[in-house]
Amino acid sequence: MDLKSILELLKAADKSGFDTLELNDKDFSLKLERNADLPAQQVVVAAPAQAAAPMAAPVAAAAPAAASVSEAAVAASEAPVASVDRGKEIVSPLVGVFHKLAEGKAVKIGDKLKKGDVVCMVEAMKLMNEITMPEDGEITWVACEEGDSVEYGQLLYNYK
Repeated sequence: MDLKSILELLKAADKSGFDTLELNDKDFSLKLERNADLPAQQVVVAAPAQAAAPMAAPVAAAAPAAASVSEAAVAASEAPVASVDRGKEIVSPLVGVFHKLAEGKAVKIGDKLKKGDVVCMVEAMKLMNEITMPEDGEITWVACEEGDSVEYGQLLYNYK
């Protein structure tokens, strides 16, 4: 499953209001969990099946539950869903490795930034590319961690 498909799945799961969603394929396993105590935009994604080999037996045992979840998804998709305003997105303009700014300058939730302020760096082919704020705003979510691989168009930050 590619990153674009995973992101589409995340959006669909978020709109449906599920707390847990599991997806098992031949060589890929994905488990999404939302903690009711956390803001809606924070989603935990489990590692692919290769990295989670010890979990293979419990995940297979949970397959009937996943079937009942899909029935609930159909019911939820027919019901009106309240829209959650996530604000605006800063996405990666290239494929590379995500790097936070130096200690003390790293952008975090709640930071108010001006248009043109550097929010992070994306390293590609040994070059550090500055990613800047497209307009004045306040950071509402940081989607990547230091050293994460990022794809073109992948969400890096949300702001309002």
